[in-house]
Order: sequence, then structure tokens, then C-alpha cells
Amino acid sequence: MLNLDPEEKVVLIMHHHWIALLMPVFVLVIFVVAPWVLLPFILNTYPMAELGQLYYFILSIWYLITLLLALSFWIDYYLDALVITDKRIMYVNQSGLFRHIVSEFRMERVQDVTIEVPNFLGTIFHFGNINIQTAGEVNFSINEVPRPHIARDLILKHAKLTDKV
Repeated sequence: MLNLDPEEKVVLIMHHHWIALLMPVFVLVIFVVAPWVLLPFILNTYPMAELGQLYYFILSIWYLITLLLALSFWIDYYLDALVITDKRIMYVNQSGLFRHIVSEFRMERVQDVTIEVPNFLGTIFHFGNINIQTAGEVNFSINEVPRPHIARDLILKHAKLTDKV
């Protein structure tokens, strides 16, 4: 949970682009299809009468693990967030089901904001990486965010406003 100052307002919340889910979805499709692709090979070795309920029990466990893997992918995707307020930048990095890291710094510490569009897909689907340099030794980055130009413009705008105050 993020604690905001009383006068602080959230300007933008950014999550990863949906394209970041392509590889996890591909892995999940393989996990769902694999038992049915392997079934003919299993039936050539053991007749279904011998396997019986054991096969369905193992299949149920397999799909339960697949469902937990899908939940883990979704939680990691959905709970990663870049929160830009008028006074601070916060990055919540979810690592697995129970571990998360929250990094934050004030706008007046921002020195440089760099965006990188990594490849052809990034150009087509308008996603990229944001790297933020602060006055200290901290470098701050989030990958695969949609429309990183919007975040860069907002950060630089609010960083300039806090410099004048």
C-alpha cells in the first residue's frame, strides 16, 4: 500500500504493456496442451484400463499447477506499477506471490529521464523502457510500459515545477 502526503495527488499510474504477457501465455498454452499431446504416447505404453483414475489424478494435479502458474504470472504483471505523483515517483516491483519491493524518490531529485523503444514491436505497439537518473547514485527503470513518452513528459514537467518552488 502506498502512503501519500495529504496534499499529494496521483498524476499517472503505469503498468506493463499487455505484450509483456505474450511469453507467459505461450508457456501456459504449452502446459495446457502438453497432456493431450502426450496422451497417445502414454496409451501406446499403458492401456487406459491400467491407468484409469491415476491418469485423471495426475492430470488434475498438472492443471492445478498450471492454474497456480497462471495466477503467479498475472499477479506479477498486474501488481508491477510505476506511480507518478506531483511530488514523488514510486515503483512497485512484485517478485513472485509474496515478495515486493517499493522504491521511491522525490521529484526534485530527478536529473534525467531516458526512454528506450527496444525493437520493432515496441515501435508498432507503442511500448518501451523508462530509465530515470536521480541526484544520488540511484538509477530507476521499468521495462515494457505503454506510451513511455507520456510518463517522461509528466516527470520532467513536475520535476521542473518542484525546482522552481
